[in-house]
Amino acid sequence: MSGKLLKRAISNSSEVWQSDKSQHAWIFIAGAMAMLMHETFRFGLDLPGRQGLTLMAILIFVRLVSPYHYSATLAGSGGLVAALVIRDNPAAAIIVLSQGIVLDLAFKQLSVSNITLWLLPLAAGLAHMLKPLFKMGFLTWAGVETDSLRHGLAYPFMTHFIFGAVGGLIGFLAWRTLKTSQKYNH
Repeated sequence: MSGKLLKRAISNSSEVWQSDKSQHAWIFIAGAMAMLMHETFRFGLDLPGRQGLTLMAILIFVRLVSPYHYSATLAGSGGLVAALVIRDNPAAAIIVLSQGIVLDLAFKQLSVSNITLWLLPLAAGLAHMLKPLFKMGFLTWAGVETDSLRHGLAYPFMTHFIFGAVGGLIGFLAWRTLKTSQKYNH
């Protein structure tokens, strides 16, 4: 033995869950679950953008919890795959991926200090506004009709921003709560 410790042959379960591959898988699954929730709770409330509450909460929470600078994009990729598999909806797939990219870019700019992190919910609102912007582009480019633009442009842009920002705030506060509880438990 000569005073050297033997290497363990079997890792414990916490090491398995904290591996890069499993973290990437969980982030991807979170994005897919966000899209699954979006598609499951599709019923007409005449409130465009209301799905931003859950989508942006999940994307912001995943981005803040994850150490990877591309985690919202990875979650958006999970949403992309889910949108294509669940409903064969390439427009939704492109939108959720672009929202993840925008959130990662915003986080890169805002993560300078804890004070600027409070601006992430506003970034989530702006990222969620991409949805009516893309739909407007699809309408003009391909003539694809969409129900959320039947009220004009101002109402969907406003409601998407509000729901996205509130969802971003929910994700941010969930992260702060988790961070605070971890600090007190150690």
